[in-house]
This record gives sequence, C-alpha cells and structure tokens, in this order.
Amino acid sequence: MKIDTIKLNNFRNYKNTSINLKAGLNFIVGKNAQGKTNLLESIYLLSVGKSPKNSKDKQLIMFNETKSKIEIDFETIAGKKNIQMYLDKTNKKAIKINNLNILKITELVGCLSVVFFSPDELKLIKEVPEDRRTFLDVSISQFDKSYLYNLIKYEKILKQRNTILKSLDSDETKLEQLKLFTPQLIDTAEKIIKKRLEFIENLKKIAKNIHTLITIDENLSVDYSYKPKENISIYDDLVDTFNKNVDKELELKYTCFGPHRDDIIFKINDLDCKYYASQGQQRTVALVIKLALMEVIKKEIGEYPVLLLDDVLSELDSARQNRLLKLCTQFQTLITCTKIPDIDLNYNKIKIENGKII
Repeated sequence: MKIDTIKLNNFRNYKNTSINLKAGLNFIVGKNAQGKTNLLESIYLLSVGKSPKNSKDKQLIMFNETKSKIEIDFETIAGKKNIQMYLDKTNKKAIKINNLNILKITELVGCLSVVFFSPDELKLIKEVPEDRRTFLDVSISQFDKSYLYNLIKYEKILKQRNTILKSLDSDETKLEQLKLFTPQLIDTAEKIIKKRLEFIENLKKIAKNIHTLITIDENLSVDYSYKPKENISIYDDLVDTFNKNVDKELELKYTCFGPHRDDIIFKINDLDCKYYASQGQQRTVALVIKLALMEVIKKEIGEYPVLLLDDVLSELDSARQNRLLKLCTQFQTLITCTKIPDIDLNYNKIKIENGKII
C-alpha cells in the first residue's frame, strides 16, 4: 500500500497544501509546532474515521474557518483509490471513496490501512486497559469487517444489559430480563475473544523477533488476559462465569465479565512492563508492537499498510535508530523529525514550515 498524494484544505494549520509521497522512507522535517504531526493525523483520520488525538471533528478545522477538506490518492494491490473527507462545523462529516458517498464509518475502515505511532503510544504499555483494548479493536477492524460488526453489536447488547442491571426493578424481574440479553452477549463475546486470541498469537511471535533485533538482549512476551480453559469451549466457560457471578453483577449493577474487561500483558524478561520497565523500554515495546502489527496486517490483506511514525527517533540512540530505519525501508513510512539522522539509506525529504511545504 502506498500513498501518492494528500491534499489538505483548512485542516489544522494547513490552508491549501498538496504533498507528494514516495515509496520507502519519507522524512517530514521541521521545527516544533509547524504541522508535522497534523499531516500524520490527517492520514490516520482518513483511515479509521477519527483523529488519533481523540479530537472532535470541529477542532480539526482551521481557526476562523467553517469547513475543511482532506483528500488522498493511494495505491493498493486492488488498484488506485481515492478518499475525500469533508468537515463542517455545522454538519456531520461527509466521506467519499472513489467519488461515491459512504453512509457508515464501517465502510471506510480497512480501505486505507495505516499503523500509527506517536509519543502518546506509551499509554499502550503504561496506562489503563481501555487503551490496550482500543489498540486491539482498531488493529483487527482494519482487516476483519466481521470483527468490527461484532464489536458494534456487542456494545449495543452490553449497554442494554447494563441498563437492566442499573434499573430500580426487583432482582427477580432483572433476572428474567437478563435471560434475554445474556445469551446474546455471550455469543458475540465468544466471537470477539476468539479473534483477539488469534491476533495476539500472531502478533506475539513477530513482536518477539523484532524486539530482539532492536534490543539484542531482552526477551519480550505478549499475552491476552483471558486464558481459554482446557476441555471447555470459550462459550461454555463464559456461560459458567456469568451463572456463578449473577449475584455479584446484581449487587454492582454492571456487567463484570467479557471482552470489554479484558487486557493485554506485556513482559520483558518475565517482568510486567507496566510496572518494571523503564520509560525507554516501554517506548521500545510500544514501537515494536506497531512494527509487528505491520507484519500481521500484511499477512491478512496481502500487502503492508502505511507506517506513520511521529517523533520516534529522538528517544532512540543511533544504533537503534539505524536498526529501526532499516526495517522501515520494506514499506512506505512517514517519519516526523526535526533533523534527519546520518544514515546510508535512500529517502524522500519533505520540509514543513507553518503548514507549508518548503
């Protein structure tokens, strides 16, 4: 997968800009606060439909403007494609793929596959489980539409089930109502968990090898918090769990079990990274996971996604920089930085100053 051109109109600090990209390494160079990250943000937005910063759509429009347009031309193994997104402070955003309007974000996800890494990605290792579940859901949804549909379905059933648990009805009434929603929840949860387990199994093997290449002497392990039990299916195990803990849920008034509560555990040399790894180690693990994701997606869709690296080089020594950049020559990579390191590799340089190409 390769991005050819991206056009930005009234997006963040870009008034009217067109940027041409090449295969392999693309360095986005400039001083701080010039718009380097904004460029990567626009690409991610066209990939999954929302900003990696969790910004509201209105906040993406240039100050004192009411509308914005982002357009991207890219190549896939299926041929050339075009995505256009229109942002409006008074209306919902509109999206076109190959000049055809789409009605749902689910139609956009997976069209342009990207993997994004920024300094904020440390939250993947050190912050709350919700951040790691988001990583799982965004990653898998890029190559598996059925997973995305099951995720949406699960959230709806979960919301209905929690509404029942929080209601003022008697426990007997709640139990009768839960009989309608719990089997649906378990059925959808099983499908989500199975896919997550399969994804983690693929990711952990690749991540272990890449981590060894970058760090040389550290051993990385990646595991999903839910462990399938022997001689029992995931479905039956979930049924047993919900049956045993119904009183607990009635007391707490929310659904205590399921994929919305699960987590990923990262360890270096058998020690949990969240508690025992240095910030440098945590950053390296987060980066390695994103590089491993590149390989997982390639295995699933038949081509590499585009890699977006925001300010990653400043935290790595020269040896790790060189090993990382050599890996990144295998696919199209956009790297923001204030200065290009001394490397013996081919690359494309794009200098940005206050939202303009210099």
